[in-house]
Amino acid sequence: MASAATVQLSTPNIGAANQPYSESTAASKDQSDHVTVADMEEAIRLAPLCREALNLLDAKMPHFNHTYAFTADEILALPVDTLRLSDELHGLPRRKSTRSSLASALASLLYPSTRDKALSCLIRYDAARVRLRAWVALQRKYDIFAATKRNGHSFRSLTGGAAPGVRAPVWASRILAQGPWSHSKYAVSTAGTRAIPMPVSVADASDLAPFFDHLQHGGTHELDDASTGVRLDGGKGEPYYGVKAAEFPKGVVYEDGRMDLCKMVVGPDHIGNLMDSLRPNPFVRHFLLGNNIIGPVGAREIARFIKDLPDRMDTWYLAGNCIDAPSFKVLVDAMVKSDAVTNIWLKRNPLGPTAVADVFRLITETKNLRTLDLDQTELGDAGLAELFSRLAAFSNDSGRKLPLQHIYLNGDGISVKAAESLSAFLASPVCNVTSLYLSCNPLGDAGMQALADGIRHAPQLTRLSLQSVGVSTTGAIAICQAVAAYAAIRFLDLGQAYATTDLGQAWNYIEDGAAEAICNLVSTSQSLEFLNLDHCPITPPVLREIDAAVSISSLLYYNANSILPDPTLKDLLKTTEFWRRLSMTVSRQM
Repeated sequence: MASAATVQLSTPNIGAANQPYSESTAASKDQSDHVTVADMEEAIRLAPLCREALNLLDAKMPHFNHTYAFTADEILALPVDTLRLSDELHGLPRRKSTRSSLASALASLLYPSTRDKALSCLIRYDAARVRLRAWVALQRKYDIFAATKRNGHSFRSLTGGAAPGVRAPVWASRILAQGPWSHSKYAVSTAGTRAIPMPVSVADASDLAPFFDHLQHGGTHELDDASTGVRLDGGKGEPYYGVKAAEFPKGVVYEDGRMDLCKMVVGPDHIGNLMDSLRPNPFVRHFLLGNNIIGPVGAREIARFIKDLPDRMDTWYLAGNCIDAPSFKVLVDAMVKSDAVTNIWLKRNPLGPTAVADVFRLITETKNLRTLDLDQTELGDAGLAELFSRLAAFSNDSGRKLPLQHIYLNGDGISVKAAESLSAFLASPVCNVTSLYLSCNPLGDAGMQALADGIRHAPQLTRLSLQSVGVSTTGAIAICQAVAAYAAIRFLDLGQAYATTDLGQAWNYIEDGAAEAICNLVSTSQSLEFLNLDHCPITPPVLREIDAAVSISSLLYYNANSILPDPTLKDLLKTTEFWRRLSMTVSRQM
């Protein structure tokens, strides 16, 4: 038998990419005698994987020391997201194990030697194996620690996370990690959250045809024998409300005049056919077309419909439709001439600050506009400051208030500048706004104090939503004092928005210092019915004082949860443990 095994391979050279191996001498006689065909095939599969991993590790972590004992925080700081090796490498065979023949085959491919019975290839392989195994082990720990931190818990040397006993560790860890917010500490864009619709694909014409045909023939929530639709939920109608409806694969018509095609995606391809099918149908009064990416083509089709039939639609729900400033102008030109329009929903359309003049026209010239949704429309702090400055200075010949009552401005980048202009508008004689939604905006304490000045002069305001606006104790006190002393607000939300992290916004951080103002608010306000503080860093003992004030107030709904541990609970546990041990001692003596 030959003293050394020679293997001829056509596999790419691991040391020099895209170059074939030359002759490779395997391990010594004793080792090579045990290398089976199966071992060599497996080695040929694993060798490129090993070399690629080693090259990547050397390139991105050249000073990686596999013998170092990393702490949990140090592991989370490693570039594991960009340097992730195959988990299979954790189980590479050792040279002194039951799989030593596979180790020998791998060593001969990774570190070929021309000498008979050379151990150098095996020694070098084993050193490389240890490095790869160590990194994969760190990857596994990284995943565990990342999930632990993501879920708001702490672990051994892992810093952060909620304290033991806190009810909502995920909320607690995130809010506490931020602390009181400021622009210098954590920048939040004043341009507003980007208006991006949900990812969808335009529907096939054949899927939409049955619904369009139903509308074309004056279809309502009732079905005839020839219809391909079905009664919603077997005739029970809409869940909870029981509103009857006719349902098709793509589209629903409700008894109350709603036509719902949200997320059915007519797109620019089919919007013309939809509008044509609605022309002979006087039953539909509420047009719901959210997230249908109709774009400028769709805006023009809708504008043409409104111009031809201005008294037809009450509601235009056009969220997430890629309507930009120029196409929005086309819509406004038509909508301001319609006395029927009362509700317009435009969230997640990229209007941008250049659309401010047209938003102003929409508010001041649409005779019966009651609700306007401008959530995430990229108007920005500067754009909205201009809009509200113009609205504050607006006057009409009749001296009447503007018809607008409900305005949604969540995620629009509102900061101090726009808050000051909004405050002036709220105090103006033409303002008729009763519901104001301002969540997920970088207002901070300065913006909240500016807003409080306007609230003091806005007796018509009844709903105010301020989730995740970066307010801390100072701003919360200003708002609570303004609401308690001057406003008729029924609904006040100072909680946290679920979308805070996704939208890159700041958490509210209201501490014990605001407790007196909150207690005074709930004790003195005769109008407040809803108060949400949500997850806040008010200590449990102080929160219980607020709870006591709430219990004798006129509130119908109240929500507050401390993200801090209860110090009295620790004392209680110590007392309980003392009596438990004392009881055990007495029992033994008896």
